[in-house]
Amino acid sequence: MTKVIARREISDAKPVWMMPIIHVPLQQAFPALGEVKEFSNKICLFNHDRTKVFDVVSPKYQVIEHGDAYARINRALKTHFHKEVSCNVRSFNQGARIRAEFKLPVPPIRLGKTDVSELTLVLRNSYDRCWSFSALLGAFRLICSNGMMIGTQFAGIKGKHVGTLDDASMLASLEHMIGQAPRLKDVWEEWQDTTLSRIEVEELLENQFPKKYLDPIFAERWEDQSKWDLYNKLTAFATHDTRSLQRRVEFDEKIAKLFYGDIEDGELIEG
Repeated sequence: MTKVIARREISDAKPVWMMPIIHVPLQQAFPALGEVKEFSNKICLFNHDRTKVFDVVSPKYQVIEHGDAYARINRALKTHFHKEVSCNVRSFNQGARIRAEFKLPVPPIRLGKTDVSELTLVLRNSYDRCWSFSALLGAFRLICSNGMMIGTQFAGIKGKHVGTLDDASMLASLEHMIGQAPRLKDVWEEWQDTTLSRIEVEELLENQFPKKYLDPIFAERWEDQSKWDLYNKLTAFATHDTRSLQRRVEFDEKIAKLFYGDIEDGELIEG
């Protein structure tokens, strides 16, 4: 009973996703031999109270804890904007994965009189190697509630760079990334002026998404269809029609690659 109470008190003090994880060597019981062997070349990653195994990894595998990832991004944003930045954190698979959306206190992007998108910074991290650490520029389109991931092709920090980023370097990378945001308006306006034929769309989307998502798009008439229209239709089913976070992430990444992949690498944030 004491242990249960202690665990409950710990959980009340912090969200589960912020609790530190436990790293221990892999142990294997061999009942026939009456012994337990330890394999030091494999590390088990447990949650804080060892009720869930997240993964078994090499000792060289770089684990970025959720709490540290969140804190580093939060500190950099607070330093940049001189105030706390609103954030919504969602945890999945008993804390194995998190997705945090920081609402950036910058002017929204306006296209015409009614189309408004608020900029966000999206943090992703996982312990089960479902995806690696990333901090990506995103946007939330108010007119249709679509979440739009800009992706590392446009502006983002990749997991492989995090181990070498101190707070000053993280701040510099975030400032560079946020500095890219005004370019989005130019990119999106260009897409609004770019008309796509049905054949061009078929070639662009070939083997990219399940047929059930594409059938409604191809069922429509194609007069005056723009690249911006197509982009928003794809982000709509990624935002509203996917049933799992993993599926959402897969679609977000595909859409970002398809639409932002041709932006020059010179604008890519390398950390």
